[in-house]
Amino acid sequence: MAPMKTIAQLQAELAAKERQLSHLQAKRGGLAKELDEIDRQIAALSGDGRRTQKKATAKPAASRRTMPKNVKPLIEYVREALAESKEGMRVKDIMTAVQKAGYKTNSKDFYGVVATAVREGGFQKLSRGVYKLEAAKKPARKVARKAAREKATKTESK
Repeated sequence: MAPMKTIAQLQAELAAKERQLSHLQAKRGGLAKELDEIDRQIAALSGDGRRTQKKATAKPAASRRTMPKNVKPLIEYVREALAESKEGMRVKDIMTAVQKAGYKTNSKDFYGVVATAVREGGFQKLSRGVYKLEAAKKPARKVARKAAREKATKTESK
């Protein structure tokens, strides 16, 4: 077992580590400046104004990612896919049908996106993972009552 260190010894070690850290950070800053200067010289010699290397302070690639442009929202593609199937489809089949129909995505978990869209999109669940288009419903009671009240107030105000 290592001998116990006093608080003064621990503080001295911590101070030494902090000095070492600040020295390395300063060295890194100097090297980054040198690298930027080399990049400028390369750009000047190449004549096209482009840099061959990314700057050390450049944004990560994820922040520059662009989203694909789709003609319509995912839910519309799902509706069209389910309209072709009368007995319903599994989420995996919906996913492939949507992509074949032209929906573009960069999602790493597109299955999860489609599953959420199907679950929350008002589709009828037949069994685990199998969905179909829901038949047109009659207006709900609340909607019908509200419409009747609005109609009654319009006739009373005339």
